[in-house]
Amino acid sequence: MCLHAQYSNKELFAAYLANDMTVWDRYLHEVQWDSLPVAEKERYINYEYGYVATAIDTKQPDAKQHTEVFKQHIDAMEAFLPKATITTYLSSYAAYRAKLSTLDFIAQGLKAKSLAQDAAEIDPTNPLALTLVGCVDFYAPAIVGGNKQRALQAFQRAVQIFEQTGDTIDNWNYVSAQIQLVMCLDKTGQSQSSIRYCEQILQRYPDCRFLRDEYLPMLKGTAKKP
Repeated sequence: MCLHAQYSNKELFAAYLANDMTVWDRYLHEVQWDSLPVAEKERYINYEYGYVATAIDTKQPDAKQHTEVFKQHIDAMEAFLPKATITTYLSSYAAYRAKLSTLDFIAQGLKAKSLAQDAAEIDPTNPLALTLVGCVDFYAPAIVGGNKQRALQAFQRAVQIFEQTGDTIDNWNYVSAQIQLVMCLDKTGQSQSSIRYCEQILQRYPDCRFLRDEYLPMLKGTAKKP
């Protein structure tokens, strides 16, 4: 069996729910990019997009290398992927560079924000672009243009489009958008809605460790406080 067939979407999705990104790491290291057909490269780069953020946040020693390889793959796929998707990946690359270097933090952060907005404008129905622009608005301080209400709308629209197109099976991007929506509901003062939505997600994905073991207990603990 070829390696990219061994790492099925089902297996990689289960690892995402279990918050075990070592499986993704093995997939990205063991599969040879140059040997992949275009359709498999499209799949690979999407997992790469998700993994690099984790590698940076957890300070993996090869995070910087992963980031630069990700950029090479974005360039290689420019002719094959929708422009909004490519722009989303370029925005993420800028955000990753900002995280990796304090010297580049402001310039790359502003570039990431601009590209995220461009991606959502290029295709307002692209759920990846909508999720990313939502993240930019959600995590950026208001003083530099962040807006959690606007982020909420972007996350809601992204989830809606994933569901309308049926692109929900073993799709980490879909669950990621839902998790962002849960957190955004909480941070916009809608704690009960956040709890209900979190419980709804866990009915479908009971193995989602982050929501089950961390975020939902935190939400319920906060809600009990006077």
